[in-house]
Amino acid sequence: MAWFVCAMLVNTWVLSLVQAETAPSTYRGRTFSFRIRGEPETLDWNRAHSPIEAALLMNLMEGLVSIDSQLKVVPDLAESWQISSDRKTYTFKLRRGVRWSDGVDLKAKDFVYSWRRLLSPLTAASYAYFLFDIEGAQAFHDGKFQSFEQVGVKALDDHTLEVRLTRPVAHWLTIPAFWVTFPMRQDVVEELGAGWEAPGRMVNLGPFSLVAHDFGSKLVLKANPNYYGARGNLDLVVAQIVKDDSEALTLFEAGKLDFLTEVSEIDLKKAKKKIEFKTFSHLKTAYLGFVVDKYPTSNLKLRKAITMALDRSRLSGPSSPLHGEQVMATSFVPPGMMGYSKAVGLVFDPVQARKELRSSGLDLNHPLHLDYLLPDWNQSVVLAHWVQDQLKKNLGISVALHSFENKIFRTALELHDSPLFDASWTADYPDPDNFLSVFLSASGNNRSSWKNAQYDGDVEKARQESDSKKREKIYVDLQRLLQEKEVVMVPLYYEPNLALVSTRAKNVQLNPLDFLYLRSVNVVP
Repeated sequence: MAWFVCAMLVNTWVLSLVQAETAPSTYRGRTFSFRIRGEPETLDWNRAHSPIEAALLMNLMEGLVSIDSQLKVVPDLAESWQISSDRKTYTFKLRRGVRWSDGVDLKAKDFVYSWRRLLSPLTAASYAYFLFDIEGAQAFHDGKFQSFEQVGVKALDDHTLEVRLTRPVAHWLTIPAFWVTFPMRQDVVEELGAGWEAPGRMVNLGPFSLVAHDFGSKLVLKANPNYYGARGNLDLVVAQIVKDDSEALTLFEAGKLDFLTEVSEIDLKKAKKKIEFKTFSHLKTAYLGFVVDKYPTSNLKLRKAITMALDRSRLSGPSSPLHGEQVMATSFVPPGMMGYSKAVGLVFDPVQARKELRSSGLDLNHPLHLDYLLPDWNQSVVLAHWVQDQLKKNLGISVALHSFENKIFRTALELHDSPLFDASWTADYPDPDNFLSVFLSASGNNRSSWKNAQYDGDVEKARQESDSKKREKIYVDLQRLLQEKEVVMVPLYYEPNLALVSTRAKNVQLNPLDFLYLRSVNVVP
């Protein structure tokens, strides 16, 4: 408790200092502000697993490689790499002269420590399974191997990292671009313990460093003087926590935000002045999830009935309740990726939906009631009301909506306590494996409680398949199993990223994975 009070006092002091430094007379011309929807759950990049954290972590840290706007793998902390002829061993050469924010040199052992920590069952990381293609990684995670020396990750010297896979994996080079794989300093984490990622304690490698966190209001990042790469002219980055879309738009109009995403067309029409927006490609699918071992969605026929009772075509076009550029989803894998299909999934058929419900064996003498878990974000609330209306109209099912602040929502999601839940998936790496692996039995992102050995085996089979046509067929068949036979989830819509960008900000980069990169941004007064 004493440490906590001390940390709070230090953080308050740092925040006051930064606020003083950010006065318009000093830094107004070199400050960039953007909106996040809620409090980050954590800035521990091994544990982080939501877009809120991503927007911060992609500017605080970097990985071996990164993904550019064309979805190509490009060098980052690794200046080069070699892949063995059997495509199972990757050898990365780290850049020379890269230093942490405290001036300590980056070393290959920092990746070894980070990946060991990510795989440790004590870390309880949602994304630990991302490394399961490495020799011994899953066995270490499951406690079958006690020593990390049995895992295929090794620092050959200070600037060389070797990674050995159990088998060739078509997409594996994209994995080290994701934040959970970023390097980590063992001495910092182990010496500081809980709260090592707090302002004034975190050490990082990215273009900006965390200097203040005003809970519920904002986080402030300052230019990292030890950053190895080229950077624009920003001195400060402010991530403002704004839940309400209309409030965020008002702040943008007032010049208090320079970048704003997830704004609907109806909000833009309400703007006090004409605002032009940019559309960025976005590999994202919004879906309705079922917890398959929770009554009454443990009943397959009920899940089929719910799916066929939703007229998802109404989520597209000008009459959509979402008032955006959403497109009705069919397959879980979105357009622009191998495995996308318009022919996958159960179609809207309210007559058949009622037949499925009547044959479900559920007691229909009393109206069915379902709980629906969602975050308290505008779009999620509007969508939930639409689902509620559709199920009442077409099946006579009552749905109770339970919306929570993001942190509480994520905690409730982990408990698998509600039979229905709001969800979406944005690609973490540009390959259909990233979508289909969400529902693996061992996936930390599988909120449905569904496990299927055939599905797991076929996902593994697709990873090793070198023939692209055969690989695509596996992905389409996997989605038929997921969406038609087992009905674990219902894809609802695909959505591009609509973004408002201030005219004073140049070179803002938002790639199709929704990674916001600010290292090249320049602002003019």
